[in-house]
Amino acid sequence: MVKRRGGKQLRYNVYRGPGFPEVSPGELLLEYFTDHQLAHWRARAGDLQEYHYLWFYELERQRAARQDNLRNALQSVRGMQVSLEGWGRAIDYKYSERPLSCLGSLSWVGGRFNYGIDIDSSRYTPFPALYLAEDLETALREKNGLLRESGRAGLTADELALCSKASVTWLAVRGNINNVFDLTNPRNVKPFVDVLASFRLSNNVRSEEAKLSLVPLRLVNSVDIFMETVLAENWRQYPAMWSTPANSQLLGSMLSYAGFEGVLFSSTITEKRSLAVFPRQLHHSESVVQVVAPPPNARCCILNAATHADAERTNWDTET
Repeated sequence: MVKRRGGKQLRYNVYRGPGFPEVSPGELLLEYFTDHQLAHWRARAGDLQEYHYLWFYELERQRAARQDNLRNALQSVRGMQVSLEGWGRAIDYKYSERPLSCLGSLSWVGGRFNYGIDIDSSRYTPFPALYLAEDLETALREKNGLLRESGRAGLTADELALCSKASVTWLAVRGNINNVFDLTNPRNVKPFVDVLASFRLSNNVRSEEAKLSLVPLRLVNSVDIFMETVLAENWRQYPAMWSTPANSQLLGSMLSYAGFEGVLFSSTITEKRSLAVFPRQLHHSESVVQVVAPPPNARCCILNAATHADAERTNWDTET
């Protein structure tokens, strides 16, 4: 087979037994496995998915039973106002005509603090978030999941995130957001964690862990563990692999349900702040986000009580 990449032709052959494939001079063997191994991996994947659902929905049942306690714990923390002077967001240049659109946050598994369409939407209704940051580096880290300079096994951050290096736009904004939950102060989550600390997993879950030779699942029972999971670099792992929300996404949903207009959090690497704004919570608010010097003919440049729905709007071209 032939595939083109960057103007070059890549040739590869798929060999199906019997026996070990013969590799000609100048060729590389990329991967080799047997039908038996493939069947084993598929069975293992099914067992792991079943185990993941088993523990996740045991905890989900407990979250539902303690829903009022969790909401009250969050609401016991007074929301703060965040001035957006000097803040902005990093987006791909092709989207700069709709600079405050949140449609991107609804795609795939969503953002750190919101559900996307590829999480089980029958149980977790997608909701948007507008992600802002104090500087470009922090915005790119949150957008791509890694710092621009970071790499692993010879791959750059852009390659690991499957993103192009070209045509990224930094959009400066101004305004302020009211009633923001301050996640930069770990003490604010102590009442919430106290409720989570009462959660338990059944012996059935623990026996499945032993049968599958898995490391026992660690439940959140301290502020440190909670902050570690919410600010984890690999937060996309659970929604991408198992189609269930990450802890940070569950928190974002609960904060929105509790009436907060956003959540303020810090980058674990740059130590700068980021803000996830929940546009649907702006409908009765005096908060406002406005792009500074937007591109000509751009729309969705301001979000407030009157325009918050524009963040999810898709029919701009039909407007008269």
